[in-house]
Amino acid sequence: MDKITLKGITKAYGKNPPVIENLNLDIKDGSFTVLLGPSGCGKSTVLRMIAGLEKTTEGDVLIDGVSVRDVEPGDRNIAMVFQNYALYPTMTVRENIEFGLKNMKVPKEERKARISEIAEMVGLTEYLDRKPANLSGGQRQRVALARAIVKKPAVFLMDEPLSNLDAKLRTQIRTDLIELHQKLKTTFVYVTHDQIEAMSMGTDIVLLDRGKIQQHDTPDQLYANPANVFTARFIGSPPMNILPAEAADNKFEENIVKIGFRPEKAHLINADQTGDANSIVIDGEVVAREMLGDQVLYKLRTPYGNISVKDFGDSQFTYGSHKVAIAIKDTACFDAQEKLRGFGLEKE
Repeated sequence: MDKITLKGITKAYGKNPPVIENLNLDIKDGSFTVLLGPSGCGKSTVLRMIAGLEKTTEGDVLIDGVSVRDVEPGDRNIAMVFQNYALYPTMTVRENIEFGLKNMKVPKEERKARISEIAEMVGLTEYLDRKPANLSGGQRQRVALARAIVKKPAVFLMDEPLSNLDAKLRTQIRTDLIELHQKLKTTFVYVTHDQIEAMSMGTDIVLLDRGKIQQHDTPDQLYANPANVFTARFIGSPPMNILPAEAADNKFEENIVKIGFRPEKAHLINADQTGDANSIVIDGEVVAREMLGDQVLYKLRTPYGNISVKDFGDSQFTYGSHKVAIAIKDTACFDAQEKLRGFGLEKE
């Protein structure tokens, strides 16, 4: 069942070209759906139209199969968590969490019980009588989450909620959100430009670019089977290497214009070695190497562009001339429209 459906959504500001045009999207009930993409791709605009904070120029938004296009944000049974927390500075943590419940006319005893339950869930019990100024960034973000959870909404909307936190806190809150989603079994819609956040938390990812969906899939499918060059280059750290097809010495079908391979699928060999018949071999020069604990990340300059290679073995390659070998079966093949046509599409 789809919790949220966007039908033919277009959003334009004044007479400017649309930032979103004829977008169709189904968000599954109970999913942790991440809207991912570079700055300016339209992901926050999509979220705000679901919330009702932005009006659609054309198209319809449905929640549980019912149009909410003309329903006010407060009546959509959603809760939104913002990047800047949006807490009331003069209220305690308890009062911040309770505020929405008072507006919903929830009885006092039920309010007390809900706040106690939620505070325990997100680790805020001992901070209930503090004000936001006396909390860390991570604690403030938990208050914002608690204020959303306590309303028991049908949908949680989150707009880059971790971007103001340091790296350690981001990792911690990511884990908290994954656990929270598992506990609540509610639909989460989460906006980020950070693909690591998306890949680690999302059950479904909607990758956007310039207001258009590039791919809507599970994290593992986005990584293993990118629909196009944009997805291949956006997903992965480092992303997929993309080279012109001539780098493969014309081994692939004629309609293949670009090839790609993940850094961990490539292998460094010495300059005097040759690959086997089932591999592509590209000459290169190691220009950078990073020791990352269980792996070494190499950057090579080649006649066709730079290449990243992840090495998980004990080999330590030096700077200078080397070759990169990639199994043909691990090579993604893209056509002139930059769409994936498959892997290892050799000439017959």
